[in-house]
Order: sequence, then C-alpha cells, then structure tokens
Amino acid sequence: MDCRGIEFSPEKSQGRITSALSVFDPGVLNKILAFSLYLLGAKRRSAANVVGMPDESVKTAVRVALRDGFSALRDRRCSSVDRLPEVCRAELRLSARREDECCVVDFGIQEKELRIPLTHRIEARTVLLSLLNAGLLSTTEVAAALGLSGAHCRELAEKLSSHDVVDALVDKRQGQKQDYRVGPEQKAEIIQQFAARVVTGQCASSDALAEVVNEHSEMALSPRTVRWHMEKLGLGSIKRTLPELVRTLKKSS
Repeated sequence: MDCRGIEFSPEKSQGRITSALSVFDPGVLNKILAFSLYLLGAKRRSAANVVGMPDESVKTAVRVALRDGFSALRDRRCSSVDRLPEVCRAELRLSARREDECCVVDFGIQEKELRIPLTHRIEARTVLLSLLNAGLLSTTEVAAALGLSGAHCRELAEKLSSHDVVDALVDKRQGQKQDYRVGPEQKAEIIQQFAARVVTGQCASSDALAEVVNEHSEMALSPRTVRWHMEKLGLGSIKRTLPELVRTLKKSS
C-alpha cells in the first residue's frame, strides 16, 4: 500500500483526533496510530517520533497487537472496563413541565422529549412518578407537570414505589351510581349555579357548587357527588364556550 500520493491535512487530522479522544484513551489512540503507520511501511522509530512515543513502546505495541489484537493495546493496569465515550458518561439533566395539553419530559438532548397527553393520566403519572422515585426529577417539577399538590405527589410516589400501577394510581372508588340523593331540584341548582358563576367569572368548582347547593336544599352533598353530576350533565364541555355565547347573545339582542 503506497500512501505517498495522499495529501494529509494537519487541521483535519487535529479535529479528527480530538473527536476520537472522546472514545479512546489517549495512550490507546497513540498505539493505534503507531501500529497503523508501521503497517503502512513507516520505520518503527519514525512512527514513534510522529506519535510522541518511545521506540520501545511502539515495538511492544506492534508485538502485542499482532499477537492479541487491538484489545491488547489497552493498559491492563487500569480497570478492566473499557473507557466509555464522554457522551455516554455525561450526566443526564432531566426536567419536566406542562405544555399545552401535554406533560413533557425533557432529557436535555436536542429534540429528545417525551410528550404525554394530559388525557393519558395514568401513563403520565406512572412515567413522571417513576422518574421522581429514581431521583431524576424533583417533587416540585413533577407536581407542577401533573397538576398535583406537593403532598399528594409525594403520597402517590410512595405508593408507586411499593405497589403496582393499578394498586397505586388507578382510582377504584365507584362513586354514586344512582340519582337517589340528587333530584331534579338539586340538579337544576347545580346547573344554575354553574352557569351563573362561569358567566360572571367566579369559581365554579365542585367544592363551591356543593357548598351553595347544600345551603339552598338543606342537603349534605359531597363535592365528589356534585362533580359526578357535573360530568354526567356535560357541564365541563361548556365552561369555556358559555361566556362567549352569552356575550354574543347580548350583542345580537
């Protein structure tokens, strides 16, 4: 193999060697270069001068490479584990956030994100709480991304660390299945209070509605019962459109 007609670029060589050093130990890389020069016909002493190694070291490197292969070029006095690339050894820097209608886990690598729709509640909680338990995300980040309080987030993470997903995260409470406690009067009051509060910009949560419905009907409905009926009546789907509809009707009248 005659390399005398090849043009070598010192600038490109430096860049390529720098890249190679992120994978190879400097000593191993020098031995590989020396061995390559030796194979291409260079004198052993000339190869040693180019790579900056003693002549005897190059002689030894050539001998062990020809006998045992490239793996023998590694310094066996070091750890038996080969040197990992810098990219692999770099510490992961994860972060989590809520963006649009998704929970986003950012792995700190360009264009490497995990996006989970908020509607996939169990999946989002499983992934983020598992990362929390592994120490890769903070409680504050996970709680904000999932829309939970810090205390509830820690409670769920603790459950998930010792139970399967179904036992830890799936809500197995059945809730009310019949309307025996909530008659037409109470339903009408829920709808009326919900509509009035949404239009006027006041709080229309199940807690607030339960309180006012109980005052008007002298009942003791729980926020969970009120929330069940709100979902059954489809009130959540009009929460955003109702104020705009009222404004439109006012203008047209």
